[in-house]
Amino acid sequence: MKKRFILLGLFASVLMLAAYIYSQNKNTYPVTTSSIHPEEDRIFFIYSNPLIKESTLLSTSTGERFNRRTFKVADVPYIQTKSYTATDIVLLAEHEPFYYTLEKDVIKEHPLSDPFAFWYEGKDVSVKAYNVDTTGNEIHINDRKTKKKHQLTLPSLVTMGSSDENYIYIIQSMSIYVIDRNTEEIIETLSLASYADKFADSEEFIVASSQHELTVIEKGTWKTTYIPYPDDLEYADTVYYDKESGRFYVTYEDKEGEANLLEYGKDFSFHTYDLKFPYMEGKFKGNQLYIVAQEEHKKGIGGYVGVFDIRSKEKLYQFDLPEEWVKVQDFVVVDNK
Repeated sequence: MKKRFILLGLFASVLMLAAYIYSQNKNTYPVTTSSIHPEEDRIFFIYSNPLIKESTLLSTSTGERFNRRTFKVADVPYIQTKSYTATDIVLLAEHEPFYYTLEKDVIKEHPLSDPFAFWYEGKDVSVKAYNVDTTGNEIHINDRKTKKKHQLTLPSLVTMGSSDENYIYIIQSMSIYVIDRNTEEIIETLSLASYADKFADSEEFIVASSQHELTVIEKGTWKTTYIPYPDDLEYADTVYYDKESGRFYVTYEDKEGEANLLEYGKDFSFHTYDLKFPYMEGKFKGNQLYIVAQEEHKKGIGGYVGVFDIRSKEKLYQFDLPEEWVKVQDFVVVDNK
């Protein structure tokens, strides 16, 4: 009888182990890869489409060679790093309550309560915004400085968060909400010149790339100024604050589809620089600006990447992206040194 109980116990253990392995594996997707060169994992590009259940994660350093990873997942148009200092990347779904991480030779799926609106990781605070329904977004804040966790509901169309020592900032359509980190309360709702989905801040100012004019908000007084853009602007995109120079930069696409860089001085007078490069999206890393543009017509080419020095405005290098079944949607630059 004792032997029978031992056998039953072993059998139950095997079943539990099998169930555990299954539960771990059912949320993973094998990755088909080219030969991987870890030193090339510095700029990641995600090619994805909600209607095609195969996405490609492409990485490179300078475009001389690429690491190509494909996996059976649709609708992951956003890519970012996992935390303030990490080089681990995450892929965010747009319409489904999941996000994905790259773990060696698999893409791992992580379920959520609702799809992400955005995920911001600061030095000592995390802000996760969820698309709960068409009328609102649920904001979850984990403030490691004040050791407080709390949540609030904002109207829909929140797209980005940021923070400093005293406040958390969340952009929503034509407003920026200012949340006091100590009281956890919204203390200001600031109006933008027009719709915006990106902003940056310094010790003194919040600057948002509103659609029709640049919005400049003075911290503390919350005084707002609207600054007209150049006449050839089609749409304003990424905003960046360079701590070394104390200048704000804004990328924009002109009416010809070309990339331009606005450099704002401390009095917010500006110079415009035509970068002579096509534009879809731009991102800053240190003193460099990375620009990606899609290619629609040339066989074998999926897009173009240009890397510029924001101080000299010189193009450092450029390269072509390979063509895939779907279009490149987003990219991220990591520092893996």
